[in-house]
Amino acid sequence: MKTTIGTNLRKLRLKKGLTQEQVAEVLGVSPQAISRWENDTAYPDITLLPGLAIFYNTSVDAIVGMDELRKEETLCRIHTQINDLVIAGKPDEAIGLIRESLKTYPGDYGLTMSLGETLAHKTDDPAATREAITIAQRVLSTSDVSMKAKSTTAANLLFLYLRSGQTDAAKALIRSLPHIWESREILMPELFSGDAYAEELRKCVIKVLTFLCQKIEAAPERQLGATPEYIQLGVDFNPKKSAEDMMAQIGAFLNG
Repeated sequence: MKTTIGTNLRKLRLKKGLTQEQVAEVLGVSPQAISRWENDTAYPDITLLPGLAIFYNTSVDAIVGMDELRKEETLCRIHTQINDLVIAGKPDEAIGLIRESLKTYPGDYGLTMSLGETLAHKTDDPAATREAITIAQRVLSTSDVSMKAKSTTAANLLFLYLRSGQTDAAKALIRSLPHIWESREILMPELFSGDAYAEELRKCVIKVLTFLCQKIEAAPERQLGATPEYIQLGVDFNPKKSAEDMMAQIGAFLNG
């Protein structure tokens, strides 16, 4: 969740164990003003920021969220570097970068997830697989990551279980996942009506056809426990064939 001046001020006040009335008395403002600041319905006068920083033993940058912004920008660059290394076939270098970054940002779930996902690329390393499984299980047990992040982690964990011979765990994990009709792509058209609904539904159908054709094409080479590229790098939803050709390909597959 993105931090704001209000949430920062509230955290700083609670950290000192003070009430809004006590802070208001020190600053010479009303308790209502403190409440408005912390609820982000108003902001403190800029001339008060240095005094607030001194009072809370922090910096003006920390109060206005610049420290958090710089952290987000740095992490974004790190994730870009990790992705570039993985694409270049250098998982060991990516893992090294993640481990070093976790020393600076310990407990960051984005980096932790990246470590698990990158370790999963080392298909011939049982120790890496075990560590990736432990990381994925930890991510799924926390409330600090989004539903989307948990879905991605669960998908990776499925193939890790299969790779390590934990078939029962893989089956249990699959049973815990949402049905296809509860997925983002299927539900997206429900935000619209009339012609807009039909257009979004067409996009949904094309995505489904494109994805199914990719799976059909990969079927002859599939190996148990091998993580598909679309799990590691995402799905390419840009159709390479017409809808008619994709439907024909699916039809031929279904007919054996």
